[in-house]
Amino acid sequence: MKDRPFTHLHLHTTNGSFLDACSSSADYVKKAKDFNHPAIAITDHGRGGGIYVHQKECLKADIKPILGIEMYINDDLIYMVGDKRKRKHDDHIILLASNEEGYRNLLKLNYLSMKDDTHFYYQPRITTQELFENSSGLLCGTACIGSPFAALLKLGKDKKAEELFVSFLEIFKGNFYAEVQLNELTREIGDLKQGQKSYNDWITIVANKYGVPVVVTGDVHYVDKGMDKIQTLSIAIRDGATIDNLTFELESKNLYYHNVEDLLNFNKEYGYEYKDETVVNWADTTNYIAGKVDFLIKERTKAFFPKMSNDDDMLLVKNAKIGLCKVLEKENYNDCPEEYRKRLEYELSIIIRKGFSSYMLMLEDIMDYANKEKISRGVARGSAAGSLIAYALDISRIDPIKFGLIFERFLSTSRSPDYVIDYFAEDN
Repeated sequence: MKDRPFTHLHLHTTNGSFLDACSSSADYVKKAKDFNHPAIAITDHGRGGGIYVHQKECLKADIKPILGIEMYINDDLIYMVGDKRKRKHDDHIILLASNEEGYRNLLKLNYLSMKDDTHFYYQPRITTQELFENSSGLLCGTACIGSPFAALLKLGKDKKAEELFVSFLEIFKGNFYAEVQLNELTREIGDLKQGQKSYNDWITIVANKYGVPVVVTGDVHYVDKGMDKIQTLSIAIRDGATIDNLTFELESKNLYYHNVEDLLNFNKEYGYEYKDETVVNWADTTNYIAGKVDFLIKERTKAFFPKMSNDDDMLLVKNAKIGLCKVLEKENYNDCPEEYRKRLEYELSIIIRKGFSSYMLMLEDIMDYANKEKISRGVARGSAAGSLIAYALDISRIDPIKFGLIFERFLSTSRSPDYVIDYFAEDN
């Protein structure tokens, strides 16, 4: 069972779940190779900051990356008690990008969760309605015992929990799946008399009733057994605790990277007592969910910027030649010294070939605005002073030919430009 193919669909990394997760995507990939796991999902808490690194590390090892987020859901974004805003429990839901549209929606939801202090309150959050309005291309998993379904069950609202389950199914249809976990949380939690086990039992019954696939997940936070102590310290640092007042203790101490054999052992050790074939079937279904994902972030061969015109290359050539005439005080471009014309045309060839025409036009637009608003600015900074085009467009105010400055310090066939602008705010 150790080498049986299995896909972790609920996993946290140090990149996105900072001071909670204790291992990187690179750590997990090594373990996945040892266990013959074909794919790994990333589902950091409320953030997508580790997504690209996760893809990169997985592809290095010929493992399929699945890009996702464990999103925080709260339909009461502003919760007031009297005249004071209070923090209210946020529910969890797993979202995975199955295609490019799903990835764009994942990014949009991540943006919405942080776009203002209504959404971001201790954590980045979205509403159920926002999720439903941006659900296309996303796979949705029911997450852990912190899910919106479990929240209702803890209050004894079984009927409402089932109604919510059905509403998710109506939105996500065949892209909805139910999660069970096999952890130590089997004590009474609200109306869930056996905690996680009671939640598992409820969700498998409801999932089977409506034909929803069931998977087993590990809620992975670190790569190796025994690292729960490091996780405890990480959370203490996050929460500002010290050794002297470190009073909390994590109840789940086995959030390491499991294989199917581990899951079978947890099933017995924590008293779940499901049939082995049932647990194996749940594990196998993770690979079915992984098979529904067909998306990778495309590797860019050039930079992409907002377009400033219908043809930014042509506009840059035009503006650069007009600007050169202006700074050299010449009526026509052909009247400019040959040395300047050759340098300008050389720079244009590199900038256009590397796709930075729009970038230069954006900088020109920023400087035009600063000039019109009479905002004081520096004459130039760093390597940008080596660009004649920057001088011609009034991005820089230093003549690079006069001072013997090299364009390749700013941009060459092997490097990209980086322009820093100094502004001087006037005292009111």
